[in-house]
Amino acid sequence: MNKRTTVAFLFLLGFVATSWSSPTDLASQVVIHRDEWGVPHIKGETDASVIFGAAYAQCEDYFWQVEETYIFCTGQYGLAYGEAGLDSDRIHALFEIEKMAKETYAAADAQRKMVCDAFAAGYNYYLEQHPEVTPRLITHMEPHYVIQYERFLILQRMLGRAHAPSKNLAPMLEEMKAATGSNAWAIHGGKTASGAAMLFINPHQPWYGTGSFTELHIKSDEGWNFSGCTFPGGPFPSMGHNEYLGWGHTVNEPDVADVYRLTFDDPSNPNNYRYGDTYRTAETWQDTLRYKTEDGIKEESYTFRKSHYGPIISKENDKEFLAVKVPRLHDGNRTKQYIAMTKAKNFDEWYAAQSMLQMQMFNTVYADVEGNIFYLYGGTMPRRNPKEDWTKPVDGSDPENEWNGFHPIAELPQVFNPISGFVQNCNQTPFTTTDDGNPSILDFPDYMVEDKDDDKRRAKMSRHLLRNAENLSFEEWQDLCYDTTLYWPMTELPRYAKRLKELEKTEPEFAATVKPYLDHLLDWDYKSTAESTQATLCVAWYEALYGRGYPAETLKPKFKDSMKPRFEALVEMAKALEFLYGDWKVPYGDIFRLQRWPNHPSADTVPFNDTLPSIPQVGVRGPLGVAFTVYHSPPVLDIPNRRKQYACVGASYMASIEFGERIKTGSYLHYGQSGDPESPHFFDQAHLLSKKEFKTAWFYWDDVVAHTVAKYNPGEED
Repeated sequence: MNKRTTVAFLFLLGFVATSWSSPTDLASQVVIHRDEWGVPHIKGETDASVIFGAAYAQCEDYFWQVEETYIFCTGQYGLAYGEAGLDSDRIHALFEIEKMAKETYAAADAQRKMVCDAFAAGYNYYLEQHPEVTPRLITHMEPHYVIQYERFLILQRMLGRAHAPSKNLAPMLEEMKAATGSNAWAIHGGKTASGAAMLFINPHQPWYGTGSFTELHIKSDEGWNFSGCTFPGGPFPSMGHNEYLGWGHTVNEPDVADVYRLTFDDPSNPNNYRYGDTYRTAETWQDTLRYKTEDGIKEESYTFRKSHYGPIISKENDKEFLAVKVPRLHDGNRTKQYIAMTKAKNFDEWYAAQSMLQMQMFNTVYADVEGNIFYLYGGTMPRRNPKEDWTKPVDGSDPENEWNGFHPIAELPQVFNPISGFVQNCNQTPFTTTDDGNPSILDFPDYMVEDKDDDKRRAKMSRHLLRNAENLSFEEWQDLCYDTTLYWPMTELPRYAKRLKELEKTEPEFAATVKPYLDHLLDWDYKSTAESTQATLCVAWYEALYGRGYPAETLKPKFKDSMKPRFEALVEMAKALEFLYGDWKVPYGDIFRLQRWPNHPSADTVPFNDTLPSIPQVGVRGPLGVAFTVYHSPPVLDIPNRRKQYACVGASYMASIEFGERIKTGSYLHYGQSGDPESPHFFDQAHLLSKKEFKTAWFYWDDVVAHTVAKYNPGEED
C-alpha cells in the first residue's frame, strides 16, 4: 500500500464516526458549476456536501494557496520557510492553538464537527483524485485544522489590538500591513432609481499569500444560499449576500485585548506572580518546533509560561513579565455565528446572529431587500476598570483589573437607517459613519474605540460621494464604486495655489520654479485615469510629504511648520519622475500596473519585472482619499527592470449589490479565480479592474445554469 493509498484508507476509517459512509457519498451529493469566469457555484443536497464541494473547488482553483494558509495556521511555517517561519510558529505554540483545537473538536457540537469534517474531507478527496498534485507538507488534513485556521488568523489581529510587543517587519511588509483595510458602503432606496437599497463590499487585503481572497457561491437543499468571498481555506463565504440581505466587513480598532504586567518575586517559587495579597502560579511547559535548513530538518526547544490571564509574551526585567489576554480565542465559535448570519432571512435574524459577538472585531456594513441599511462597530469588548489606561500594560496584581464580562451588542456603536440615507466605513471612527444619525462619542467608554479620532480621507471622500448620490441606477452605483476622485488634491491644491501667490511676492525666483508643476496639478479634475500625468505627479508629491502606507495622513515633521519645503518637495519629485521615466509628465497607467506571479507567500517576494507583460490600472493609495483604492510595490532602483509599480494590496474583492425584487450583483476578484498560470482565469479579471468594470455574479439558479460552462461532481471533472 503506497503512502497516498494509506492516507486514503485511514481517511475512510475516519468517516465511520460521521454521518457519511465515505467521501464518495459526499462527492455524489454535490455538483460544482463553473461559470464563464471560472467562479464555482456549488449545489448540494446538504450543508455538509457544499462545504465538501467548497474545499474541493478551492483546491482546484489554487491548491498552493489553500495549503499555504493551513501550513501557516497549523504552526508549520518553519518547515516551509526555515528559521524565518519560526516567529509565527512560536506564537502558535505559545497560545496552544493545536492542543486546544483538538480538545474543541473532540467536544464540538454536531454543526461544528460537520463543518470541520466536511472541509477536511473535500481537501483530502481532492488529493486522492489528483495524484499528480504534490503537497509540500499537508498530505492529509485533520478536521481540527479548520478550528486552527479560524483561531490563528484572528489571533494575529487581536495581538495588535492588545498593544503586545511585536517584531519589526521589513519596510514593504510593514507598508502592506498598514495598507490592509477596506471600504464598505450602503445606501437606502431614497437614493436609488429603483427604490432598492444598495451595498458595496470592498476589502483591501493582500493579493499574495494568506489573507488574499477567493470567490464562491454555495447552495444547499437545507436552505443555505450564499455568494461572496472568503480567504482560501475558509469553509464558506464570510462576506457577500443571500436572497434577502448582505454585508461587508472593514477592519476597526476596538480595544478587545490587553497586556498585564506580572511580578514574579516569590523566593519560594520562581513561577509565582503577585495577585492581590497572595500569589498565583504560572503554568510552564516545553514544546519543540521544527524547521528546515540546508542540512535537513532541525528542532528547537522552547519553554513557555502562561498566567491565568493568558500566555506570557515578553520579559521586561528579571522580575517583571508581560502576559496577554485575548477574548474568546478558545471558547468562541465564529463558525456558528457566521452560518446563522449567512442563513438569516431578515434584519432581526441577522442581528440576533451578530449578537453572539463571537467575531472579536470588524466593522460591518449591511443592506437588505426590505430597504434597511445598518452599520455596526463590532467587537468582543470586555468591561474594564475605567481608571486604567488600557492602551498600556496594566497591573496584573490588581484584581480590579480583571475583565467583568463583555459589552452586549446594544452597547456598541451602530447606525440603523439614518435620515441621511447612507452608511459607510473606510477603517475610520464609527462617529463619522454618515451625515445625520451618527453615534455619540460620549455614549461609550474611553477604552472601547481606539480609532475614535481617526477620520480617514477615504471616509471623507466616501461621505462626499454618497452625500451627493441621488437617483442612482445600478450601473451608476457600480461607476461610483470605481470612482477615482482624490480627496487630498481636491481640498488641498486650491490652498497651495494661494500659498504660491504669497510666495511669488517674497521669493519670486523660487516661485517661478514651482509654478509649472503646480499649474499642471491645478489644470486637473482630481481624478486618476490611465492618461493622467497630474495623478502621477500628485501621488509622488504626496508620498514625499506624507510617506507611504499608514499613518500617512499626517505631514512629516520637516514639512509641518513651513510651506517652502513642501514646494521644494514638489520640484524634487518632478525631477525624480524625470530621472526614473524620462519625463516628469508621465501617464499614470504607464507606471502603475497589473502583473501576476503564482505561488508567493507575500508580495515582497514577487519578482515583478518591467520587461514582462503587464496592463495599466488607475486605483490610488488610500491616504490620498479615494474610493478605488489600490496599493503598489515601490520602484526598486538596485534591481533591474523594477521601476514600474505593481498592484499588490487593496481592491482584492469587490461586490456591488442591488437588493431589488431580483437581486443584481456585480463582482471582481483580484487577478482571477485560478492560481494556475495556464488557466484562462489566472489573469482574466485583471482586465476588468483595468477597465473599471464588474462581471455579473450569477446568483439565481436559472442564471447559474444558463451560464454554466462546466458541471461535474468532485472527482469527475474533465
